[in-house]
Amino acid sequence: MTRRLIAAGIAAVFALPALAQSQGPVGTIPANPQPTETQPNQGLGQNAQQREQRTQQGGAPQDTQTPARQGQANSAPAGMGQQQSQVDRQYVQQVLAISTVSLQQSNFALAKAQNPRLKMFAEFEIGEQNTMQDILHTYADPASTASTTQGAQQAASTAPELPAQDAAAMEKLSKAQPGAAFDRDYVAMQIDGHQKLLAIQERYLQGNPGNRESANVAKLARSQIKEHLTMLQDMQKELGK
Repeated sequence: MTRRLIAAGIAAVFALPALAQSQGPVGTIPANPQPTETQPNQGLGQNAQQREQRTQQGGAPQDTQTPARQGQANSAPAGMGQQQSQVDRQYVQQVLAISTVSLQQSNFALAKAQNPRLKMFAEFEIGEQNTMQDILHTYADPASTASTTQGAQQAASTAPELPAQDAAAMEKLSKAQPGAAFDRDYVAMQIDGHQKLLAIQERYLQGNPGNRESANVAKLARSQIKEHLTMLQDMQKELGK
């Protein structure tokens, strides 16, 4: 195509004197004539606009597969982003729900527990769950958590839905009288809640989360949960089932 345009230009140069002599003055010719593609190269597309689009999409002008590849490349990350956002939303919702139950149970224990070691544990648990909730609720602020997915932000900005079983257990402790039975029930419920929390962290981390903030929170929480489970199991043995 380029060679044909050059040849046509050279021919026009040599033809101008003859035309001038036979037909008189010739109108002005543009300094940069726009080529007309009457016989486009099918390998390059139908016109220059298509070639320009392919170049803008990251391919070579003759790369007729660029739009398809570009579409695949764009759709995969978008789908993965939506999936990750859903995973983060579920993670935040589940952690906040169990954390809320554990926090309230520990508030009851702080007031009603008879065992000094258990009462001290309740203080630790209140501090831990308050910190966990503070961290997760910051996800609702896009300015401070730019890398947090939309799913995590939405989950952190709404109140968690408590499972019916956990809500019932929390109500049971609220009505229970102080004593050995309360201490045993509190420890048993805390073991169950910590096991659920640990499973949530494990599932989230095994899914190779793309959100580094949430992954770091999950790693730290997993370590703390394991430590608390050891303490609770020791107390359960001490109190007797």
